[in-house]
Amino acid sequence: MSKQELVKLINPTDSLGFLLGQSNLLKDKLLDKYLEKEDITSAQAKALFNIGYFGQSRACDIGKHMGVDGSAITRMLDRLEKKDLIKREAAPEDRRALQIYLTDKGQETLERALPLAREALAELTQVLNEQEVELLKGLLTKILSASGCNLFTDMSLQKEPCTEQD
Repeated sequence: MSKQELVKLINPTDSLGFLLGQSNLLKDKLLDKYLEKEDITSAQAKALFNIGYFGQSRACDIGKHMGVDGSAITRMLDRLEKKDLIKREAAPEDRRALQIYLTDKGQETLERALPLAREALAELTQVLNEQEVELLKGLLTKILSASGCNLFTDMSLQKEPCTEQD
């Protein structure tokens, strides 16, 4: 099959998956640019947001929400701990498990990062008018809701509990 035939068969600009993926990459690049002044990456900001906003306090929960495996989330949390943005403590109900909390510095960083993230998203959507932005948010919310994702409580598409192997 020639490249032209393949392009006709798999036209990336007609692929919702491709467009969503490229939009996500662009969003993360913009977030990285805006968050640079806080010395955190977009992925680190997402982890801080998961801890601070959703109260996720186990590495496996944070990793599942972010779509990151256990070893990658552990490395990210190690970096955040070195920056004194999070702390890990033994869980009161099971001392083998670790609870993750924002430090005061982590909370302050998150509070400064949120407006920067909003600026990055405003740049991402600057070609859209207000109605188009609201339509896009509504459509994405509809897709997520239909998948069983409760945007205000669970935030995880994976419903199974974490295990010690996670």
